[in-house]
Amino acid sequence: GIAQPASRPARKMDAARLRRRGAGSEPHRQDEGGIGEIVRKVKALDVYPKTLSEFNEKTETGGLISLLAIALIGLLLCTQLSAYCTVRTRDHLSVDVERERLIRINLNITFPAIPCAGIGLVTMDVAGEQQIDVVQNLGKTRLFLNGSRLDDSADGEEGSGGAHTARALGKLDGDCGRCYEDEETQRLFLSTIEEQSRQAREQGRSLPPGFASRCCNSCDDVRATYARVQLAVEGQPAVVAEWQSHPLCAHDRQLIDPGALGLIHEGCNVVGFLHVNKVAGNIHVAPGRAFSSPQGHLVHEFKPFAMATYNTSHIIHTLSFGPHYPSQLNPLDGVEKINLDGSALYQYYIKVVPTSYAPIRGDPLVTCQYSVTESQVPISNDGGMNRQFVLPGVFFIYDISPIKVTYMEETTSFWTFITSLCAIIGGVYVVAGMVDSALYSVSVSKRGALAM
Repeated sequence: GIAQPASRPARKMDAARLRRRGAGSEPHRQDEGGIGEIVRKVKALDVYPKTLSEFNEKTETGGLISLLAIALIGLLLCTQLSAYCTVRTRDHLSVDVERERLIRINLNITFPAIPCAGIGLVTMDVAGEQQIDVVQNLGKTRLFLNGSRLDDSADGEEGSGGAHTARALGKLDGDCGRCYEDEETQRLFLSTIEEQSRQAREQGRSLPPGFASRCCNSCDDVRATYARVQLAVEGQPAVVAEWQSHPLCAHDRQLIDPGALGLIHEGCNVVGFLHVNKVAGNIHVAPGRAFSSPQGHLVHEFKPFAMATYNTSHIIHTLSFGPHYPSQLNPLDGVEKINLDGSALYQYYIKVVPTSYAPIRGDPLVTCQYSVTESQVPISNDGGMNRQFVLPGVFFIYDISPIKVTYMEETTSFWTFITSLCAIIGGVYVVAGMVDSALYSVSVSKRGALAM
């Protein structure tokens, strides 16, 4: 048969479906129109307009300029990379406000003509502190006159006491050293002490401090004992003993008589460190036995007419203040002073500058650097006649600067490095383009003039 027309409800459903489909497509077209508008606006902001390849003209001049530009960019990039990897040091001056009390002094000095028995290192400062015959943290090495080391030259904590002191210490009775080498004299000494102590008790009087001491463990003990105790046997003359003959005083005997040092044909190397107050002072090596007087003055005891035999020739291998830091320069390193005739007084005036070195990694290093001037006074071998008294020796006279120098290591930051790379590439590219455009314009103008 015949097709039946659709029912009224079916026709209404189709019409509604068509209306919904039309209503949905209209917003879709509006969305496409909005996106297209945005794209057109972004395209209008393009500051790098493109031309078709058919309209680009390549020239030999442009190719040469491009090669030069690439080479220049490569060179500048390598230079910038090297600068980025390099650690630079920046310095800064300021007033020193640090309150550290001590400064470490490192030294390595050779005395080619002075035996170790004749070297006593002494320090003193304006605060009144004195260190006499310093041996702590210092080592002395005996040397032949040609500078080579003696096989039996180790004298560490003995300082400069030498073999005589070592043998004397071997004679100790337990912890109490003998004051007299002779056995009979030692017994007389002990009996004298006992008798005088008994008499003092019976008479009710007191003895001087230390009078009853029976031990001599140092040369100072020996000298004090010989001075306070008079040994005598009834009916016989008093026993006279010289402290210089005691083995414990061998070193002091040689210090007091610099001329006796000439009989010991040796040199000495002193190496180590010591701590001093952060105030002006001096370190020196001079002839004689140094000691502090009751008034607080430093005294050198020696025979003055033998001064010219005290050969103060010396070689400063190293002298520095504080820990070592990179690129440190010590002006006295390698200084060599040799006396060919007589002796001399050497004075080094040192200005110590507090310094702080801050590495990129690690804690800041507190140290010092210094500048120096020097003077030399020769002492001829004329027996001390017709000349003013001069004490021979080597003196390092130092003063502390109130200005502090701070060194800080620094490198280029990564973002600064990236910025520099962009600037190099962009700058070279733009300048090369300007040069190429100028040359191309001149070339076109010339071709036009020739064509006419």
